[in-house]
Amino acid sequence: MPANSVYTGQGSSAIEEAYVRQFQEGFEKAYQQETSILDPLVDRDTQASEYKSWQRIGEAEEMTEDTTRYGDNPVSEIPHDNRRISLRHFEIGRYIDPKDLMKVVSDPSNAYSQELLKSGKRKRDDFLIEKYFSDAYTGKEGSTAMSYAVSATDENSDKITVGEYSNGSSNKISATAGRYTLASGDKEGISVGANFGTVGAGLTIEKLKALRTAMLRIEAIQPETNLPMLLTSYQLEELLAEDEIINSDYSVRKNLAEGNVTTFMGYRFILCERLPLSSGSAGDERRCMVFTPKALKLTIGEDLKGDMWKDPSKKNIPYMLFKQSIGASRMWGEVAGEIRCTET
Repeated sequence: MPANSVYTGQGSSAIEEAYVRQFQEGFEKAYQQETSILDPLVDRDTQASEYKSWQRIGEAEEMTEDTTRYGDNPVSEIPHDNRRISLRHFEIGRYIDPKDLMKVVSDPSNAYSQELLKSGKRKRDDFLIEKYFSDAYTGKEGSTAMSYAVSATDENSDKITVGEYSNGSSNKISATAGRYTLASGDKEGISVGANFGTVGAGLTIEKLKALRTAMLRIEAIQPETNLPMLLTSYQLEELLAEDEIINSDYSVRKNLAEGNVTTFMGYRFILCERLPLSSGSAGDERRCMVFTPKALKLTIGEDLKGDMWKDPSKKNIPYMLFKQSIGASRMWGEVAGEIRCTET
């Protein structure tokens, strides 16, 4: 043996250790090119503790006219609260037959690692969708539950439901009237009912206009704002039957038909087959999400990554593990909308 060489073990054991190192070095590079559907659409931050809070600054009071000479200085209150996020931990793993070790780790894009990676990405999407509609924890101490404007079982609505916490400022939605239902109490978000415009309707141009108008009224978006909308292939097919889509320019129709991301009427359509589906007496309702990045915050305690080692309790069989620690919370209900679409 040459004087400057290092002895690392005997036979196959040394080879396996080299493969493990190769996997650990190569997989980090491979993962950098992977992501989930929702991950790039939301705000991201890091989190190093089990719980962390983010402060939200509210709206200042109305400016008043000065009619007094040498009067006192005005003092305005600006409300603020916290949104508390807790980390949750997810993992998936499998044992690798030693005979398959070379083909598993020789290429970080191999089928084994990619399938486990895909599971982690799907879990991240499911987690973000869950947190979009579940309670957010707010208040000065981050202990008050703020619910979404409607629950999964609130079906068959023909109104636009707006949570009282998201009801606007200059032109408030202050009561249930006309096309609006005000969800009073600690509620936020905007929901266009499945029966809005037409009973039992799927995704319609009328519903798209209604949600955008509601967000404009409460001053959550600007006229030029382009809103991402998550929808399934079912709603995509419904869009392709709409007269305004049929009569639109060729590039829009072609991109929609091919399932590509495209824009129409201020929306950017993105396919996601994992959106929640609620069941009711009048048919199932798909909850299609419409939001801006400020609607949802994703925090990363430990990013999705893979590791491999030999398990001495299992005769040193190589074991591959993928894990992630993530948290999320709805942050601003004013830009957290949904369009309910009936599926029959």
